Amino acid sequence: MSRNDRTILLLGLLAILLLVVGYYFLLLGPLLGNLSESAETRDAREAELASLRQQVAELEALQRNAPETERQLLEYSKRIPTQPEVETLVVQIEDVADTTGVTQLAIQPGTPGPPPGGGDYSVQPITMSFEGTYEQLQLFLENTRNLARLVTVNGLTYEEATQEGTTLEEVEQVLQVEIEAEVYFQPEVE
Repeated sequence: MSRNDRTILLLGLLAILLLVVGYYFLLLGPLLGNLSESAETRDAREAELASLRQQVAELEALQRNAPETERQLLEYSKRIPTQPEVETLVVQIEDVADTTGVTQLAIQPGTPGPPPGGGDYSVQPITMSFEGTYEQLQLFLENTRNLARLVTVNGLTYEEATQEGTTLEEVEQVLQVEIEAEVYFQPEVE
């Protein structure tokens, strides 16, 4: 092989090498970059699609449960009057006390106010004091839950009631109980 042939061969190889490098940097490189960007965009859209599918599933579950939720809201709205109606509540609690056998000592309504978390209803705190056995007080609380009025018990304290002339073995233990509760009313908007 002559020197000219070698030079032509080297120039040809160099030209091929330049074409390959040029092809990579001018065509293949940008295509690979676009492919990478497209893959990232596809992954982001797939994640968004998965999130949207989850939201759709949650909304469909809410839609399936809507009749039950509406029924519960209607039931609660019936249990929340437009006025405090404390006198009616006192009569209902007295009936529950008589039915369950507890001895009612006092019912003290507090000052009505807005709910702590905000809302379009008002809260009426009530403090109730009773005496009775553990079973009677438990039955009293269960029956209070079934009142026509919605009552929420927030706190309960109790201590042994003192009874003169009897021993613990002679009678069931009587407790003095104080119940912190709330009732609700929704004033009519004028």
